[in-house]
Amino acid sequence: MRVFALAAVLSAVALPALALPSIGTADTMNIVGNATFNGIDVTFDANANLVNGTGAYTALGTCVGCVAVNTPLEYSPFTNLANLFVVNHNGVVATVSLTSQVDPPSVVGNDLSLNDDALLTLTGFAPTLGRLEITVNQATGVASGSFSSTVQGVPEPAGLAIMGAGLIGLTLVRRRDG
Repeated sequence: MRVFALAAVLSAVALPALALPSIGTADTMNIVGNATFNGIDVTFDANANLVNGTGAYTALGTCVGCVAVNTPLEYSPFTNLANLFVVNHNGVVATVSLTSQVDPPSVVGNDLSLNDDALLTLTGFAPTLGRLEITVNQATGVASGSFSSTVQGVPEPAGLAIMGAGLIGLTLVRRRDG
């Protein structure tokens, strides 16, 4: 009976961890800032601005200088970068971490275009795989980026482990009582 009680408690604890919704595939966050590129990396001059967001990102609102940028962003060769962008506004926190390169960097005239996979986090949502599309104009020094999710959320490993332990406990109780 103790095993059953433990299994029930562990399963109850695991369910909230898996209950977080994913950031929707139509939800986007857009930023603008000042940056330059040199053939290897992009360097932001200061924090960027949050221009707007759709869907889940609307809770962030808009703000000037509220997007902390982990600079420089090395794109040739591509380098993973945790917390490239971190927004903390209206009591909501969002992060964008680069995980892989989708397309090679493209330079046309004064514009550098990057298209990378990213891990997106947002207060109240499960970490979600997404896409970063960013353009930097060398002539004006303006960088603009759009972040959106591409697939469903990534479950929390700890929550899955706890739920698995609960299911094992239930199986043991059933075998013992059956």
